[in-house]
Amino acid sequence: MKNLMYACSLLWLFLTLSSCEKETMKYEGSEGIYFAVQWGPTFSDSTEWGFQNYTPVEFIKVGGTDYTVKLRVRVTGNVKSYDRSFGIKVNKDSTSAVEGEDFEAFLPEYQIKAGQLFTDIPIKMLRSEALLTEKRILGIDLVPSSDLSIGIPTWYPLDPYFASDREQTFNATFHQIESSDFITKPTVWYGANINGLEAGLFGEFSVKKFLLICELLDLEYEDFQSTATMHSIRRQIVNQTLKAYLQDMFDKKTPILEDDGRLMWAMGVSWSSTIGVPYKP
Repeated sequence: MKNLMYACSLLWLFLTLSSCEKETMKYEGSEGIYFAVQWGPTFSDSTEWGFQNYTPVEFIKVGGTDYTVKLRVRVTGNVKSYDRSFGIKVNKDSTSAVEGEDFEAFLPEYQIKAGQLFTDIPIKMLRSEALLTEKRILGIDLVPSSDLSIGIPTWYPLDPYFASDREQTFNATFHQIESSDFITKPTVWYGANINGLEAGLFGEFSVKKFLLICELLDLEYEDFQSTATMHSIRRQIVNQTLKAYLQDMFDKKTPILEDDGRLMWAMGVSWSSTIGVPYKP
């Protein structure tokens, strides 16, 4: 019996020491850099946002003549008591943006400061006229140094983070900034389509309809960016004004058509509208 108790005690001691060793074990992998840009739905905890391999800059929404994107670069491993340098560069093969026109030149070298595991790199994007008609891309590569190698070459889906908006597996050493100034569907738009049939107060969004609403009511894009500005009374006014105008033009035999040839629609007009089905008088 004593021998059995002795064996059990030795086993318990071995398991305890093994557990302690695991708890105190430090990171022993490659210490290096990777892009750690996260964004996601506002209803979720930002610490769980998805890691993204691109950042959209829609000037129609953000406004202003320039916008600074902050690209987070993290380092694997443990904090250090000294600064560590790394580089970034334009990936020419994936870039259509023009330096000085679409973005400002950035420094070739940045640092992970002592006591830190990440840094945010500011990239200033410029609102050029070209963005009104085309999207321009700025691709950026991480450049390893004598201080830091590449820590994570490929990003894979990982719990508890949300899924990425596009690719779930991507190059973690490359990030893409996409600039545009197109009129896109605003944050607040009371309309949609149900199996192709227009519905809601405003119906399906189109640039042509949006510009008409702005012209009729002297509104701007910013008015559709929150429920504080596009409140219940204002959206009813938008619907009533748009409906009255469209119906009046239809009755005068000069109907307003969408780009696909269908009648422009708002709730209350005397016709229905199906996406992609042209109007036949």
